Amino acid sequence: MGCREGISPQKTVLRGHVPSEGEYWAARAGDSPFAEGEKLCPGQPLPRPVPAWFHPAVAEEEEIPFHHRVLFTDEDLIVVDKPHFLPTTSNGRIVRNTVQTRLRLEFGEDEIVPIHRLDRLTAGLVVCSRRRATRGAYQQLFAQRRVRKHYRAELSAPLDVDGLITLPMRKKPGQRRVTVDAAGTTTRTRVRAHGRVADLWPETGHTHQLRVLLNHLGAPIAGDDTYPTDRGLDLYDFSRPLKLWHTSLSFTDPLQGTQRRFSLPQ
Repeated sequence: MGCREGISPQKTVLRGHVPSEGEYWAARAGDSPFAEGEKLCPGQPLPRPVPAWFHPAVAEEEEIPFHHRVLFTDEDLIVVDKPHFLPTTSNGRIVRNTVQTRLRLEFGEDEIVPIHRLDRLTAGLVVCSRRRATRGAYQQLFAQRRVRKHYRAELSAPLDVDGLITLPMRKKPGQRRVTVDAAGTTTRTRVRAHGRVADLWPETGHTHQLRVLLNHLGAPIAGDDTYPTDRGLDLYDFSRPLKLWHTSLSFTDPLQGTQRRFSLPQ
């Protein structure tokens, strides 16, 4: 079941009959009376629950006027420089204007999937998989923290730090802000800051880790809309970019055994 306009289909389970509105295709199931990929007839009675695929209705969206740059491609990977404000994948409210959807349309490939997170407000490197067959090997690199990542931030106040900082953080369900909480998850970040620029190498991957850390140290990232003050979520306010960039990453390639390093152009 392929994508439509770069947007993945969704899976559901039909019961009683095939809905009269919309289009549905049978999904793989051992006890299904339909062949995988068979288009189901509207209103058709169903003898048992049937797994099926459908294309969700996706509304038109206000254009996000910032665009990624492709920095590297091979048969398995695409590495891009993601701009501020562009989501990596859908956040529910934005589906069409994402790195994933735009790359799928640009390359004409439904299997393109980013293999790590980069916040919507953060700019910089995003590594994407273009083949399901090799995706898992690269995803494991990030899941097992075998990728060395370097970020650079412009700060709203001077800071003088050089070393590894551990800090417990907690994100409560339904809340945007992450708090420093002794009962939270321990985060680890190497920080080198002298003045109003900080270089950061996160060793863990907690939500908003770098933003919370620098705010805790008294030098919030310039342009931060949440720390120390939550200014509210406006997905189409492009007036104050967060001055945080994912500038480089390196890892041992799990397929070739070679060292790979990607960096933003100077």
